[in-house]
Parts: sequence; C-alpha cells; structure tokens
Amino acid sequence: MLLRTLLGSALACAALSSAAPAQDALAIRAGKVLTMTGKDLENVVILVENGRITAISDEVKPAWNAKVIDATDKVVMPAWVLAHTSGGLSGGDVENMLNVPYLTVKDALDPASLFVEEALRNGVGTFHVMPGNRTMLGGTGMVARPYGKTVEDMTVLSRTALKLSLASAPGQRTTQIRRLQRALQDVREYLEDFERRKKEFEEEKAAGAAGDKKEFGEEPDAQKKPVIELLQGKLRGYLYVPGPAEVPEALRLANTAKLDLVLVLGWQCWRAARALTNLKNPVVLDPDLEAYDVDPETDTETLVCAAAELAKQGVPFALSIDTGTDGPQRFPWWQAATLVRHGVDRNIALAALTTVPAKLLGLADQVGTVEVGKVANLQILTGDPLKATTWVDQVVLEGQLAYERSKDRRLQHLFGKNDPGQAQAK
Repeated sequence: MLLRTLLGSALACAALSSAAPAQDALAIRAGKVLTMTGKDLENVVILVENGRITAISDEVKPAWNAKVIDATDKVVMPAWVLAHTSGGLSGGDVENMLNVPYLTVKDALDPASLFVEEALRNGVGTFHVMPGNRTMLGGTGMVARPYGKTVEDMTVLSRTALKLSLASAPGQRTTQIRRLQRALQDVREYLEDFERRKKEFEEEKAAGAAGDKKEFGEEPDAQKKPVIELLQGKLRGYLYVPGPAEVPEALRLANTAKLDLVLVLGWQCWRAARALTNLKNPVVLDPDLEAYDVDPETDTETLVCAAAELAKQGVPFALSIDTGTDGPQRFPWWQAATLVRHGVDRNIALAALTTVPAKLLGLADQVGTVEVGKVANLQILTGDPLKATTWVDQVVLEGQLAYERSKDRRLQHLFGKNDPGQAQAK
C-alpha cells in the first residue's frame, strides 16, 4: 500500500511537470493571496520558475527576464480542482450499456468541447473526468487540465479510478444492487479460478510435470482487469449513490467488501448524513446543492442544502458543478457561495473546491494551495471569489499564462467593448 502511494505521488509529480512548456520565470505582484493554508497574504510577489512556486514574499524581486503580472488590485488563489465530472465527454450513449469497466474516458474526452473552454474561463485548473452516473460499471477515469490541443496534452493522470453506480430505473433498486453484487462476484470467482490454475501450474512445474511449458503464459482477461484491480485494492472506485436508500449498500461495499470507494452522492443522501460520518474518503456532492424538502405530515416545504446538513455531521466533502445546464450550478464560485449562504464555514466551502479534491486525487502535494514548491496553478480574480461581481481575469497553469479575459474571443463576441469584467478591472 505504501509503495503504491509513493509511486502514485511520483507519477503525479512527473505528470504535472510534463505539461505544455512553462515560462522560465514568472512573477505575480498580488494585492491579496488566498493561500488555502490557513493564512492569507497581502502585497506579496509570487515567483514561479519552471512551473513551480519558488518564493512568496513582500521582499523578493523578480529576475530580470521574468514575465511580470500586475495583480496588485486583485486576488490570487489556487485554481479550482474538480474531484468528479463528466464534462467534456462525447459519445454519451455508452451510459445505456450496463457493464463496460474496460472502457476509458480518455477515448471520449474532447479537448475542443465547450466544457474545457469554460473550465479555464471559470478558473478550473484540474478536473477528474469520470463516466456518467447511469452505467453500473462504467469504465475508468483520468485527471486532466483544461489546456492543450490533444488529450495527451491535457492528461495529468491516466486511469485513476473505476466508476460504479447504484442508479436504477424506478422500482428496480433491489435489482440494480443485486446486479452489481453479481458482477463483482463473477469477477471475484474468475480471479480465484485464474489464481488456482496458475498455482497448479507452478506446482506442476516444480514437480517436473509441466512438460516443455516454462511459463504459465496466461494473462487475466483485459476486459475484467479494472474490476480485478478494484477487488485487489489497486484501483479506487467512485460509486454513485442516488439516494439514502442505497447508502447502506454503499457502506457495505466499502466496509465488508473492503473496496477503496469514494461515494458520489445524490442530493437526498443528506438524509443519511449520520451514517456517512466514518468514511475513509471524503464524499463528492451532487451539483444540485439545494432543493425544497416536503414534510410528509405537515406538507410544509423547506429549502435544504445537502452540503450544510453534511457539514453539521462533520462529513468532509468535495463539490462538483453541473455541466449540462445553463444555470449557475455550472460555476464553481456559485457552488461555494451557496454553501456559505446556508451557513457553512467559508473555509470549508473553498476547501471543497481546492484542498479536499486535491487530496482525493492524490495531488495534495502539487495543487490546491499557494505554497512554495507547489505547481503554479493559480487564478487571478478581480475581487473576492464568492462575490457575484468578481471575474476570473487570468489563469496560470503550471507556470504558464493559460487564460486572459481581455483576449477571450467568445466574451469579446458576446460583450464587445461592454464586457462587465473588463469594466470592473479598470
């Protein structure tokens, strides 16, 4: 387990260092820095070399050849990190297939999709692409950056986790649970048979009864490999749990079956908040953070925020965004602000889009905070990140200026010279 953790950290570091060529030196003169480490800074210079932060101080001076960004009237903070999204994927019909663990989102991610464009415009620096919530065993995901002309350019980590789902058609909840149990058991029995036959061959070989055959020569079925690795603890699973009725089965899989699972919760799962308090991993919340709950006795409607209910029970969580709507749920800042509006601590709300997802993805030592040694994934804002009047002015990814609002051609087409963000920046 320790070896796998160290190897994963090394691979993550290597992946983040192999992005598009970074500028040799970059300096950001920041009026305010939200570091996400517990202490905010004011009037400092952030120095970046070869894609990483090398200094943060009010005394350092940029190198003579450094590109300097003047953000003295702006706020600098870590770029957002999304722990789970299906944004940017083409070929959604695969979700109508029940059991396809051998598929990978890498074959369906579209670098030219509107999601990737908007992710960068909205300050997202890292996102975990996963299959949708409708397929029982939906394939493996990847961690990407919203930058690059090809999927290879965008890749941070490949084959990160296997997507599972307990979603079912109305009235088929029990059937869906049994299907998933059966699918996992079939692979478990296949693996046991495979290991038995391999052991028998080794015994025959040791006894000199294997003939001319020197090696077993058989590999596990490639289509079953992701599930095998899940059962062996070599691959994490992201399990979609549509409602509180499915929470007990999700907990059984995580505890009894000893699977390394991250639960992706439907909105009503807040009703089972107490049962979710002792999970190994933080949960990922549904993009719809609030809805009206109807009291069955009084028929009274109450606006409930799922994240607020989980926060009351001390359940750590990461936020997600809605990629299939034109509503405000597609904006990370709106999601965080919704939590604060419902009484959730501001630091918890911001952490749900920075430090918590970074930890979930095994990238806590790379992204999610503004610290010396971290990868320079930064967003430069015109004001406080939770204010509706604030805009993402620039985004720096791995030391490279990846987005400038003043050069955003889509916004120029929409607003022309009347871009409210530019008017505010002046």
